[in-house]
Amino acid sequence: MDCMVNPEISLSEWGHELVDSLGGRRYPLSATFELTERCNFNCVHCFINQPANSQEVRERELSLSEIKDILDQMANAGVISLLLSGGEPLLRPDFLDIYLHAKRLGMLVTVFTNGTLLTPRILDVFTEYPPQLIEITLYGSTQETFEKVTRLPKSFETAMRGVRMVLERGLPLNLKTMVLTVNRHELEALKSFAENLGIKFRYDAVLWPRLDGQKGPENYRLTPQEVIDLEKKDVERQEEWQKQDGIFSDNIRLLRSENVWICGGGFHSFHVDAYGRMSICQMTRHPAYDLRQGNLRDGWAFLGEIREEKRTLETPCRSCSVGVMCTQCPGWSQLVYGDHETPVDYICEIGHLRADYLSKLYYNED
Repeated sequence: MDCMVNPEISLSEWGHELVDSLGGRRYPLSATFELTERCNFNCVHCFINQPANSQEVRERELSLSEIKDILDQMANAGVISLLLSGGEPLLRPDFLDIYLHAKRLGMLVTVFTNGTLLTPRILDVFTEYPPQLIEITLYGSTQETFEKVTRLPKSFETAMRGVRMVLERGLPLNLKTMVLTVNRHELEALKSFAENLGIKFRYDAVLWPRLDGQKGPENYRLTPQEVIDLEKKDVERQEEWQKQDGIFSDNIRLLRSENVWICGGGFHSFHVDAYGRMSICQMTRHPAYDLRQGNLRDGWAFLGEIREEKRTLETPCRSCSVGVMCTQCPGWSQLVYGDHETPVDYICEIGHLRADYLSKLYYNED
């Protein structure tokens, strides 16, 4: 008898097939768990970081038992993919307990880290129980630039050591960066560094405002035209944009004209912060459901109610034809204006510039 062979598919393909199998139903497939807002870096652009040694912040954070309970609830609800982030998640002395608990629940775990707190003990556990991915952020290819961003002496050296340690263990690793006015001149060098190591690299050039309303990150962000100029040089990113379904269709415009929420937040994914507040995504922190006072199943139902919110303001988003080229969302509106609908000019301009450029590529226009 011939044996049956199941063809191997990538995790991305499997994920798409899994979503397709849901037939458009809401289901909590993935979650981001922000274990702490504290970080050992003090990056000039960061939207969230709190001092690494802040006792006041530490006392407000979820305990290990609370985190394990929430992870149990996630698994029971059907969460498959879990991102552990911060701040710097490795600052928590109980990080490995958290990580191993998630792994024992069968979750596919990704860890976002700056790489400086990796130890042989942590890497031993990662080697025995491998994460789906480790993603390390590098803020420059030279010590001067890197530490101009992190404002922490010797952070370049320790981050690079972390990269080497992960590679020596053969663990899955990606690199990324935030492109700022003070490090954009080293973006190509970072790309080459990752390419020479044979690992994936990504960048983001759009900085979020700080969650606490403090000013600062906007002083380091690129102009909309500078963001698009970077994308013009990035063939891979252009190809990804052009793969988007209905890139220039009216479907997104029609969705935007009625619905506040058109993304996957609160539909197939959600976010839990360091204090147990469950929200639609990492950027949209309000409204939130307090898991310390309730349970995750009720929290998921709460997010479903939020997603039913309809537009009440007359804004250009209702009739905009830019479609998927625009990343305008309730999170941006909330952080800048305190509501869910008012468009942010900075994001709007990037969307229009991107759409104009890609439409010329798409239709082979001059």
